[in-house]
Amino acid sequence: MNDTFAIVYAGHGNPLLGDLIAHRAVSASPLAGRYRTIDVLLSNVAQSGIRDVGVIMQRNFQSLVEHIGSGDAWDLNSKNGGVALLTPFDQGLSTGLYQSFGDALFAKRYYIERERANHCLLLASDMVYRADYNELFDYHIETGADVSILYSRELRLGAGDPTHLAKLDVSDSGEVLGADFGPADEKGGCFNLGACIMGKELLLELVEKACAEGRYNFVTDIIEPALGKRKVVGLEHKGYAARLTTVTSYFDMTRDMLDPQVRDELFFANGAVYTRVADAPPVRYAAGCEVENSVFGNGCDVRGRVVGSVVFRGVSIEAGADVENCVIMADSKIASDASLRNVIIDKEVTVGPGARLVGTPDNPLVVRKGSIIAAK
Repeated sequence: MNDTFAIVYAGHGNPLLGDLIAHRAVSASPLAGRYRTIDVLLSNVAQSGIRDVGVIMQRNFQSLVEHIGSGDAWDLNSKNGGVALLTPFDQGLSTGLYQSFGDALFAKRYYIERERANHCLLLASDMVYRADYNELFDYHIETGADVSILYSRELRLGAGDPTHLAKLDVSDSGEVLGADFGPADEKGGCFNLGACIMGKELLLELVEKACAEGRYNFVTDIIEPALGKRKVVGLEHKGYAARLTTVTSYFDMTRDMLDPQVRDELFFANGAVYTRVADAPPVRYAAGCEVENSVFGNGCDVRGRVVGSVVFRGVSIEAGADVENCVIMADSKIASDASLRNVIIDKEVTVGPGARLVGTPDNPLVVRKGSIIAAK
């Protein structure tokens, strides 16, 4: 894909994620004990042979800037090109509070214009899946399409989600005939994965036309008006896919990492997922601890009971602590005799001795970053 550059829209995230995005962008959400969700996307891009990537940021982007850095973890730190961190306010062209992907693209059109490649791969950052974008690019060229969209039939992407992901109407020949944001039913559909390829000049034309009319949504205001006038096709992605729009969707996606088949598909079968290096010793499992069906990041000290949970780097779980069906983010401490069920513990949280925190699988309890929880 030497003739393609990529743009990732690392927006703030859906407000329904609540405290999970109080200190980070959605693309910086922790994943599988040691990664962030954007690691999967950047690994897809790098392993597809794309060398130029622009990451458009909006709010709470400091942790994302520190995490991506020069892009060396993904071999995207070349002298010519590589990763470009497109923070708000850098050109004085907007407030930085983008209304949607289209608005962000319009504000960063200078980046698009200076790119030498003729095709642009556009990516939303609230999705987690593995893909070789060469397949989408080849399909784009073979069909002679103007716009090519990656979609999935994974029902969970649309079912039960109040944000209503775009469902595409794809003909038997693969042409996209329309898009609908209505709620999904048990029949499912072709759900937009937020990955799209089109020519650079066409992208600029569609974005500038839509924004001139005060329309900024990428699907309804940029893609849909092109239907019937341009050839828009869809390619099905077969495999795991998850979307981060609510606290429950994050909880479900994170606990999917307990499934060996999902872990194999995401981190091994389709190539490695790379991330920023953080050196730490291996997990310490102390004598007397009880661990079952859980994933740990390095640097953890486990002395209590942990069942069906995802535990990130540097977490300490003291003897007598009881953790079940939880997500515990980096550098948190669970003291002795604390009991946790269906809880998301954000970074650097201290749960005191004897504290009891209980959520449900459909409504997990979220403890905000840096909190100190004492027993009542």
